[in-house]
Amino acid sequence: MKLKAESNQRTVTYSPSWTLIPTHYCRNTCGYCVFVEREGARAQLVSIAQARLEIERARAAGATELLMMSGEGVETSRHIRAQLKSEGFACYVDYLICIARTALERDMLPHINIGNVTFEELTALRSVVPSMGMMLETIDNALRGRAAHNRAPDKEPARRMETLRAAGRARVPFTTGLLVGIGETMRAREETLHSIAEIQIAYGHIQEAIVQPFTPHAGTAMENCAAPCFEEMRDVVQLAREILPPEVIVQIPPNIAARFVELVEAGARDLGGVSPDGDRINPRERWLAPKTYAKALATRGYTLQARLAVHRKWITPRWLAAETLQATRRVTQRLPKFKANVCHATNGDAHAHVSCYTIATI
Repeated sequence: MKLKAESNQRTVTYSPSWTLIPTHYCRNTCGYCVFVEREGARAQLVSIAQARLEIERARAAGATELLMMSGEGVETSRHIRAQLKSEGFACYVDYLICIARTALERDMLPHINIGNVTFEELTALRSVVPSMGMMLETIDNALRGRAAHNRAPDKEPARRMETLRAAGRARVPFTTGLLVGIGETMRAREETLHSIAEIQIAYGHIQEAIVQPFTPHAGTAMENCAAPCFEEMRDVVQLAREILPPEVIVQIPPNIAARFVELVEAGARDLGGVSPDGDRINPRERWLAPKTYAKALATRGYTLQARLAVHRKWITPRWLAAETLQATRRVTQRLPKFKANVCHATNGDAHAHVSCYTIATI
């Protein structure tokens, strides 16, 4: 399959990221998810004071992106509604805006992923958030009757497509993508990619499409289902690069996508957020040090480069509010740059998990 011009470039990007989870509460029960908790401390809201401390930790670790990610329908929780009221917020979006503005003040760019949102919510968030995201996953309606999505009303494809369109109307740079291996057919994968492409042609706001493999987790409805093989992932990456407009970057997560360098050769050009604090969705699959990925890519002639949460093409007054546009200029100065002999893993092993960013900043 012939790849488009974007995939012929030899630069691969990643975002130095840190994840803040406002709450693990979600009204959906996806058949593959280990994120959701509806009781206990993690089902409550993180206080604004706690969020500020987390932002300080993130900045000290060298992160430039604050990924703010939660479940969907959080205001259906009586406890969360009470917390919002006690903190002085009329709604969840107002709470998120407060945290996002704190991140901007500390020269970090917030990237929010809270699932389906309305045009009005997107417009409000746009004032302090340079980019947002939501996985489309699939437009295969058949999964609504299967383990993956039969208890997840917010995964109804038409609702998620409407969120993507609303983000385009609101002019919010956006990340979406596919979840590969949850029971969808290859035809459904192709149709999902065509749907993303059509929305991009109409609005121009989709900066990335993630090709993410399903990972089985113990205790879930799909714990005995097989993860997609490498060949499936390679074929979907190639298909994505063939179908999507050239400005939409294909992203793969190197901590859960096997043989990630070969997926780059198939057309991927971004590794997503890489955090020393671990992957909150797949907690057993931690990232390696960015320089480890850089060395692996260099063996095939690729260069790894840090980027902002919002990609360069969308850093314009058309796409960003004044406050976030100014922040991108400041945060750019904090992006890391690789230098020799500065990457140290926690136990001396180059492949060990890292506890902080081990690269020098510009």
